[in-house]
Amino acid sequence: MEGQNILYGNDDDLINVRGLIEARDKVRGEITTLTNEKRRLEKDVVAEEKQLSLNIESTIKKRREQVVSNFDKELDKSQDRLKKVRNERGKEKSKKVAERIKEETADLVNENKNIKEEIKTYFKQKGVPGFMDNGFIYSLYYPRNLKDLIVLVLTFIIGIVAFPSFMAWLFGAKKFLKVFVIIVFIIVSILIYMLGYNYARVRNREAYEDMIPKRSAIRKNKGKIERIKKKIKKDKDEDRYGLHEYDEDIKELEDTIEDIVRRKNDVLADFEKTTKADICEEITNRDMPKIEKIKKQIAEVSLQLKELEQKQKDMSINLSSNYGVYLGEENMTVDRINLLISYIINGQVSNVGEAVNLSKTVANK
Repeated sequence: MEGQNILYGNDDDLINVRGLIEARDKVRGEITTLTNEKRRLEKDVVAEEKQLSLNIESTIKKRREQVVSNFDKELDKSQDRLKKVRNERGKEKSKKVAERIKEETADLVNENKNIKEEIKTYFKQKGVPGFMDNGFIYSLYYPRNLKDLIVLVLTFIIGIVAFPSFMAWLFGAKKFLKVFVIIVFIIVSILIYMLGYNYARVRNREAYEDMIPKRSAIRKNKGKIERIKKKIKKDKDEDRYGLHEYDEDIKELEDTIEDIVRRKNDVLADFEKTTKADICEEITNRDMPKIEKIKKQIAEVSLQLKELEQKQKDMSINLSSNYGVYLGEENMTVDRINLLISYIINGQVSNVGEAVNLSKTVANK
């Protein structure tokens, strides 16, 4: 009854409408299936393109590492050798410098040695024991410079303050006992100093004072020795040390390292300019057919979808304009049409219009 009012039709007309609805719903199902298939294919393309990119990236990285590896091994060997030669040169220079210092300070060292022997012999003749002949004794009883004064002050601080306080803490007794211990050890420290004073400043003053010029001479010679050492160490002229072979080896190794670095950079530049593009082309040619195949499937599915969507649109318009306007869109389903058909077959109504009215009445109850 297309183009006529279906409300005056019978169950056969409704069966025809039901067939049209089923056909439309079938097309909708096909559209859903193809839509899902298209989405799956699109995901596959994205995944394959991502994998292609990863394959290119990982292959380029691996090939670059392979190219660089051999150069790095050569570079490491040369750098290790260079480090070794430089260390050997440094040791040889230190040895030669030490020999030069020994040679240029030999007279002063021997002079100090002789002066010490004179002092030792003199003190022995005067009956002064050897342990009383040292810089510490002179600092305590014959201070002559800032260093001696510092030693003297520190000794008094240790003997009068630090040592007694430590002993009091060590005993760890009551307060009055701590005070007693401190006083006792202060007295002991003073007594020890006074005994030394009596020995060095009173009983053997002449001996110590006679040797002060000798000790001053030793100190002056030590100063000269230190100045000679500094001068030698600061001397930039290394020709006298015979280090030419080391310098030649170092220059050769530095040139080798420079050459390795240059060749490595050239190879890497060529890799970036040519090899990298070749790798991209190689992997793309290998994997792209699979991607193109999927894209072709997407295009085919898209075309089918477009045709089905147009078909579904035409069918929906046809149903709506020829039947929906009479039956109501709420009745344009297979289940509702089957219900209307049952009313007519069961004899409850005589035509489609009455079936529609009956369905409304039943729905409102």
